[in-house]
Amino acid sequence: MNDSIIRYQHNPMLTDTVGFFDYCIPLTNESKPPAADSLKKYYDFGVYFYITPPPPARELLQTTSVFKNHSLTPTHSGPLPLNHVATDWITFVFLAMLFIFAWLQTSYSKRLGQIFRAVVQPHFVNQLEREGNLFKERITLGLGFIYYTTFSIFTFLVFKEFIPIPSGLSHVLLTAVIFAALLLYQSLKSFIVYSSGIIFDTRESARAYQLNIMIFNYLIGVLLFPLTIIAFYWNNRIFLIFGIIIISLLITYRIFRGILTGLTNKNYNLFYLFLYLCTLEILPLLLLYNVISKI
Repeated sequence: MNDSIIRYQHNPMLTDTVGFFDYCIPLTNESKPPAADSLKKYYDFGVYFYITPPPPARELLQTTSVFKNHSLTPTHSGPLPLNHVATDWITFVFLAMLFIFAWLQTSYSKRLGQIFRAVVQPHFVNQLEREGNLFKERITLGLGFIYYTTFSIFTFLVFKEFIPIPSGLSHVLLTAVIFAALLLYQSLKSFIVYSSGIIFDTRESARAYQLNIMIFNYLIGVLLFPLTIIAFYWNNRIFLIFGIIIISLLITYRIFRGILTGLTNKNYNLFYLFLYLCTLEILPLLLLYNVISKI
């Protein structure tokens, strides 16, 4: 018999952490002398099996499976590619808007409250006008930045969730395009309102309507800000739908307030009011819906 087999018995259940015996345990009981052992040691395999008995044989039993059949079908036939897009820039934009809103709340809390009350109750617009020119105040810059940035990011999230984004168009570029288009649209609307006030000699009504648009936009920006943050980090479309509902209700109320603003001025022609509302309020929404439906 081989000397290595006599001196060592292999046991796969034991682990030699040192690695010296290579999963083999030496037998040291002096009861059976080997054929050639210079150390004159005696070993007994029976004692080894008594100390470390071999594991019992495994029995395979057939039983009922706990996993039941299902009728789910795969949505995609093959694996989908993972598009890792960096969105850290949105986090920095959110931090900047938080800093601006904290600055406005600290420095212009009274003026901010007047703006929100003017949205809810129309007679607070006169108080808002008496205590300053909102078109030239610093609070206008901060609230305007929050409105344009929040609305642009919210629109980008809506496109990302419900409308396929064209290939090759990055998220930053799409948000920048939405921001520029919104800024251009609001600037064009303000210019047309101002020009119509000069042409039809309704400067006061035009200014009141511009102020009405401005305060509603500011309220939309402030209300969308927390919803946009939650929708972005939670990745839940429920908050996007809730934000769309809020925007729709506020725009409808703003149009209604605009009609009332025009009716209060006796010099303002109802035909021009209707033409203005259809051109700058209703027509852009219809065009936007038409473009989105064709994508």
